[in-house]
Amino acid sequence: MVSSTALRKVVVGAGTAAVVAISIITSGTMHVGRLPAHVLRACGSMALFASASLALAIHRSYPKRHDLPSDFSELLTEGPYRVCRHPFYLLLIVAQFSISLSMLSLLGLLTAAALIPLWVLLIRLEEKELITYWGERYLEYMERVPMLIPVLRKAGKRSKSS
Repeated sequence: MVSSTALRKVVVGAGTAAVVAISIITSGTMHVGRLPAHVLRACGSMALFASASLALAIHRSYPKRHDLPSDFSELLTEGPYRVCRHPFYLLLIVAQFSISLSMLSLLGLLTAAALIPLWVLLIRLEEKELITYWGERYLEYMERVPMLIPVLRKAGKRSKSS
């Protein structure tokens, strides 16, 4: 079986490199009008800047070595981890789509979309490791917090453990 560390290198590193390369090579292949093209490029660029900045902020909070659950002194459940179990990956996925959008690359968007099953596989592999390491605590966290897509809750409604 593939380890999450090896798959992470493929999905994050090679996947992002592929999206960037394909988006550059096929830049401008989304044929839209001039004004929509400017709007799409601007939205893609803003989303890329925001997602990359937030992903970097999350990554800076990790310990220097962070390949295994045992590299963390505590289970991350606060901050962005309160609304999504994998906010770093969510932001990298947004960044991949944003790169393609900012370059108006249809094939880049399709490449980013094609990577989604690998992201899900990576998350599932990591979660098996997290369950093995953190046990019931991680299972309870999984029940409270969505895997990838944050769900907004009404103010005042809190989970039992909050």
